[in-house]
Amino acid sequence: MPPLANKSSPELVTLDLTILSSSFAKMSFATQDMQAWCWFQGACDIPAVIEIDESQYFTPKPASANVVPSPSGETINVLHLSDWHLDPRYDIGSEADCSQYLCCRVQSTNTKKGTTSMNATVPASRFGYLYCDAPADLALSAFDTMGQFFNKSDVSFTIFTGDIVSHDNDDQLSRAYVEYEETVTYQTFKAQMGAIPIYPTLGNHDSLPEAFNTPNTFNPNSSLQSNAFSWNYDLLSSLWQESGWINASTAKYASNHYGAYAVDTAPGLRIISLNSDFWYVDNVFNYANFTNPDPSGVLSFLASELMVAEAAGVRVWIICHVLSGYDGTNGLPNPTALLYSIVRRFSPTTIAAVFFGHTHEDQLQLFYDYNPSSLRNGTQIRNTTDVNYNVPLTVGFIGPSITPLTGNNAGYQLYQVDSKTFEIMNTQTYIANVSESLTWSVPVWQFEYDMRTEYNVNGTWPATSPLNATFFNDVTYSMLTNQTIVEQYNLLETKSSVVTKNCSTKACAEQKVCYIRSGSAALGLACPQDSGPF
Repeated sequence: MPPLANKSSPELVTLDLTILSSSFAKMSFATQDMQAWCWFQGACDIPAVIEIDESQYFTPKPASANVVPSPSGETINVLHLSDWHLDPRYDIGSEADCSQYLCCRVQSTNTKKGTTSMNATVPASRFGYLYCDAPADLALSAFDTMGQFFNKSDVSFTIFTGDIVSHDNDDQLSRAYVEYEETVTYQTFKAQMGAIPIYPTLGNHDSLPEAFNTPNTFNPNSSLQSNAFSWNYDLLSSLWQESGWINASTAKYASNHYGAYAVDTAPGLRIISLNSDFWYVDNVFNYANFTNPDPSGVLSFLASELMVAEAAGVRVWIICHVLSGYDGTNGLPNPTALLYSIVRRFSPTTIAAVFFGHTHEDQLQLFYDYNPSSLRNGTQIRNTTDVNYNVPLTVGFIGPSITPLTGNNAGYQLYQVDSKTFEIMNTQTYIANVSESLTWSVPVWQFEYDMRTEYNVNGTWPATSPLNATFFNDVTYSMLTNQTIVEQYNLLETKSSVVTKNCSTKACAEQKVCYIRSGSAALGLACPQDSGPF
């Protein structure tokens, strides 16, 4: 984390220090806050994941919650966009192969080659490059070229799993810049998709400072709003309401609850959108009361909404930004353990799928049932690492990014979704190979792959069956015996980037499978971490 002295303006620095002081004052050895903060600073081991007392959040899982609804045989189209990261400061002709984190800026240099924007090794194209955020021409072209692949008017709705603002250092950001990016982006989405609803969620870059969100109970000064970041929740919820995607009462709830909301779509699916910064490792306020897995109440909101949906027989998608598991480096152990328990409790009957973004890559994450031994005798206190990998329940789809950063191509996905069960029947991914952008006169988007064709290797999965957790669990077993599948998954993660690292070893295959099977941070951190790709 950059020093607080670099946080943009004096007013923002003062606010940071005020809120952080309040956070530090709330820290306690009793709740492992000091060890957790020490781990965040890279000096200690992370505290062990707590057990989850599920009785505080939901009723025990009935047998009826294990019934998988039958597919209807009819589908709707749903678009998944993620990690837009529009860069208003993108500088055409600047160094695109730079030594800094974000290239294609006027100040970008390559220190090894001694180049600057005046003699760039790779001049930044109008249309983007591997190590840069998305210039306007690339971002807009994603919409402009959709008609080459499908009829946009046939899309029932779109989900956007967050991240709008460019990857600037905090000292290069301001509230005005963030408000500009958020406003322009959602106005652009509305203009491009017209009457087709878009259901967004907040990313870690959709705040200022980046990843900062506090529980409403953190207000250190009664003269301030109930939450120091209310200005952002108010703006976003108003933009969503003005676009006609959510109504006034839903917008009011979102503005008062960190941008979280639940909405019923026209086809009958309920979407629950969560602010995932409350389990993100870089949100410094998550280190106070560390053993409380839900200080913000956002996961209690999720469980409550799922209880209502279960009682009504309504199917649900959960959308959020930061993934809960995979390699375990993005989510914190305790809140992701609770999230895992919630997903397990309401799957597969109520939850049809979970959707993330954040990594900029095209990835999968599975949620499984627990072993009976995971419960303490006579209680609902759960060891969430005691997982039964023979019973897959739900898929987490980690959507590819529009931004190429870092070392990826640009991409998005189109789902064919069962119109009754809302399970994913198939997926097509479309990409722009930005390594070729200097040869383009206009951005070139292309079909990358069809998920059913790519992963139904033996052709044994029924055409009428969804691409559900059982399907992808079978794929993980195939990966352990067929290196070709692993290497293809590894390539597709980056949207077929020319700088994709190698994953040709058995150890790399085992690591990939472990990541895919890890739906919480504790599970992901238990995977081998140094097996590639290299």
